[in-house]
Amino acid sequence: MAIKEDDYYHYLEALLFWEGQIQTGLFQQKFGLSRPSASKYLNRFIEEQRITVYYDESEKAHRLGCAFTPRLITEDFSEYTRRVTEGHLHRFDYSHLASLPIPNRKLEPELLRPILTACRKQQALDIRYQSIKHNAETERIVRPHSLVNTGLRYHLRAYCEASDSFRDFSLSRILSAEPDYSCKAQKGIQDDSNWQTPVELVIMPEPRLSHYAQQVIARDFNMHNQRATIVTNAALINYLISILRLDFQHANPEAQQIVIVPECYRELSARGLLWNG
Repeated sequence: MAIKEDDYYHYLEALLFWEGQIQTGLFQQKFGLSRPSASKYLNRFIEEQRITVYYDESEKAHRLGCAFTPRLITEDFSEYTRRVTEGHLHRFDYSHLASLPIPNRKLEPELLRPILTACRKQQALDIRYQSIKHNAETERIVRPHSLVNTGLRYHLRAYCEASDSFRDFSLSRILSAEPDYSCKAQKGIQDDSNWQTPVELVIMPEPRLSHYAQQVIARDFNMHNQRATIVTNAALINYLISILRLDFQHANPEAQQIVIVPECYRELSARGLLWNG
């Protein structure tokens, strides 16, 4: 299957799976296709995927005739938002799906190119970094292995020669990055013990809530027996805790909604994995 056709088919399956219908006009507009081309790809998709659909004249749409299991996409709703509505998430007058307009951190392609190359090739970089801790620009030799999206920013996970440890560097605070061929440290992702250490974060409904409210929260978070387990690693556990707002207790239990299971909290604290533990 050609790359463009692959995109078309993923889009069509996401539409049909989540909305239960496909309007040829929307498909045509999404990809800038002619009407005959859009119809051709749509009919080919329905035939090849063997999905039962019927045409609804009143809606001018092909509607799903029976349930089906997607073959091309996952059953994760975020894939639908990415493929179908991503370009219009902040167009409140246009899209039926809205998303918070998170501030964009300043990232420049000229800066990211050597960083991405260094991650891919496990090479060292000489970076100039704006350090809030040191209240000044600092120069460091690092050997990066991964870029991480924390939900609010991207950071670079890298071995830092000066501190002889693996650290996180906010991408938007790196002012320059140049290859460094004199770095003798050969530590890479396999040596990052926190990155290699799996960690389970177990959450539960806020116990201060009513029994009914706890049942609602449990369903919200797809919990089983009032518990949900999220697997990450020791390097990322605190970012996960922060994005879930579990690093402090809100005075209002309805605002808190979920908490870390006490046994899990004690274990993470005993292992020295918590920033605020």
